[in-house]
Amino acid sequence: MKVELVDVGFTYSPGTPFERRVFEGLNFKIEPGKFVLITGRNGSGKTTLLQIIALVMKPTSGKVLIDGQDAWTSPRKWRRKIGFSFQFPENQFFSLSVFVEVVYAPKNFGIKSLEDSYQRAMALVGLEPGSYRNLIPYVLSGGEKRKVGIASIISHDPELLVLDEPMVSLDWPSRKEMLSFLEKWKASGKSAAVATHNTELFKKLADDILVL
Repeated sequence: MKVELVDVGFTYSPGTPFERRVFEGLNFKIEPGKFVLITGRNGSGKTTLLQIIALVMKPTSGKVLIDGQDAWTSPRKWRRKIGFSFQFPENQFFSLSVFVEVVYAPKNFGIKSLEDSYQRAMALVGLEPGSYRNLIPYVLSGGEKRKVGIASIISHDPELLVLDEPMVSLDWPSRKEMLSFLEKWKASGKSAAVATHNTELFKKLADDILVL
C-alpha cells in the first residue's frame, strides 16, 4: 500500500482568534514495505501529521492518496488497512479482558476469525495468548500494557503501522522488545510511519526520515 501526501496543510481552528497553522505544502510518500521516521521539535506537527496519515483527521488543504486514490472518498475502506497508535495506547483501554481489547478492531471491521486475529497479534508482540487472555489490561506492567495496546491495533492485519513515540515511558528491556517487534514487522514486508525524538534508536530500521 502506497501513501502519498500532496500539498497537505493543516490549521487548527481556522477563521477564529485561535487559528494556528501547523504546516502547509507538505509532500512526501510512504512506499510499500518502507519504514519512515518523522521527527522534529515539540509542536512541529508530528502527531497531527500521523493522524492525517492514519485518516483520523482530514487535512485543511491538499490530498491524501492511497494507491493513487483520494483516501477521503472512502476513508473506512482505507482505515481497514492502517493500524494507528497514540503515544500512550494503553490509556485508551476500555475492556476488562485482554482478549476483548485485542479483538475489538477485527470485530468492528467484520473479520470473522477473531480467535485467529487474537493469536496472531499477541504472538507478534511477544505475549503468550493463553496466559493473558482473561487478564485485566489495566493491571499489567507498563511494558505489557504497551504490547497489548500495539496488539489491539495490528489484530485486524493492517498494511501500514502508524506509531506516535512508541518508546515513551518504556524501560530499556521493553524498548528492546519494541524494537524486536518493529524488526519483525518490517521483515514481513509491511510499512510503518513512526514519530520520534530519538532517531538513533530506529536508525537501523529507517528507510526515510522526514524532519518537520
